[in-house]
Amino acid sequence: MLLASLPDAFRQALELRLAEVDALPENVQTWMVFMRTMFLSSLLFAWWRKEARIVLAMAVTTALLLFSIKAAMLDVHSGEIGRIIHIVIWTPALIYLFKRLPLRLQDFRSRQPFAIIYSLWLSVVMIVLTVSLVLDYGVLIMRLLG
Repeated sequence: MLLASLPDAFRQALELRLAEVDALPENVQTWMVFMRTMFLSSLLFAWWRKEARIVLAMAVTTALLLFSIKAAMLDVHSGEIGRIIHIVIWTPALIYLFKRLPLRLQDFRSRQPFAIIYSLWLSVVMIVLTVSLVLDYGVLIMRLLG
């Protein structure tokens, strides 16, 4: 079994993460699956588009950091770890994507099917990132205010 081959701390981190996700409301779990699907679908475009490579790197880095930090801090809920990772990594990624938006709008106007599909995908990814970050920053601000 895969879990048996992982070092103990990472196996425990994965087991705890899965239990924490299972305890979340169904709508939150659905949102997480949708986000993961959108980010990993960057593989479809990564060969041709820099923004897709950024999204893929962001997703992989997020996962690696989440499980590494969780393995080192088993008592901290992975939602708290994820929130900080999102703020630190996703914010600059989203800013970069917004800076590249004029280029992608030109692509969209080209009326080439690949460019249109890519532009639509990127728009959805940017919306997903924006919504997620608004939620993450909101929780962070609420915690800081008491």
